[in-house]
Amino acid sequence: MKKILIAMSLAFLATTLLHATAMPAIKNVIGEWKFESPYAPDGYNKGSIVITEKEGVLAGEIKFADGTKVELKDVKFEENILKFGINVEYNYIPIKATFEGNKMKGAANTPDGDLSFEATKVEKTE
Repeated sequence: MKKILIAMSLAFLATTLLHATAMPAIKNVIGEWKFESPYAPDGYNKGSIVITEKEGVLAGEIKFADGTKVELKDVKFEENILKFGINVEYNYIPIKATFEGNKMKGAANTPDGDLSFEATKVEKTE
């Protein structure tokens, strides 16, 4: 009986720790992320995604390398998946990304097909 109780406790602890490390808290998603999308058209292939939160609502913008800024629309973060959209050249582009530590990987669903991207969180220096 004691072995079963210990085994169940260890299984619960392992599951809890795995879940906690696999799913970043929303606070870890907030910040600036430098991204590259090698197959995106010039001007849209590099920049940063800035995610903010105000009163429990996520928002933000994408700053492309050429200086263009585009507001994030419909920002949601659930079960380790960030979803949002942007308006680019009269098209609404849905974007979805997942997280692993300080890395973000995802894809933008464009009229010309999916464009993958990778981003790294910019560490604040204080």
